[in-house]
Amino acid sequence: MDLGAGREAVESVFGAGALDAPSEEEPRRRGWFRSEGRAGRSPFTARGRKVLELSLRESLRLKSGHIAVGHLVLGLLREGEGLGARVIAEHGLDFAAVRRAVEVAMG
Repeated sequence: MDLGAGREAVESVFGAGALDAPSEEEPRRRGWFRSEGRAGRSPFTARGRKVLELSLRESLRLKSGHIAVGHLVLGLLREGEGLGARVIAEHGLDFAAVRRAVEVAMG
């Protein structure tokens, strides 16, 4: 996988610097996508950026050409430690079974 091409794909959707870590000088944002004049900074946590990266990899693996909700779910499953993964586990669902069902639903 060409990571440069992956970064370009993510930045074309989410803006320049979407995968960059915020500087330590930047105060923590509250609410959805609040940039307050800091254009180009990522509104995502490190885990959120990881899930987006994994979602992109799932999209490339499936040769989709875009990132859909299913790819995001597959990225959450692949990351395996965040809130999304915990919710799936707490509902007694098997990650492999959810993965298969999502892949079938996506075609």
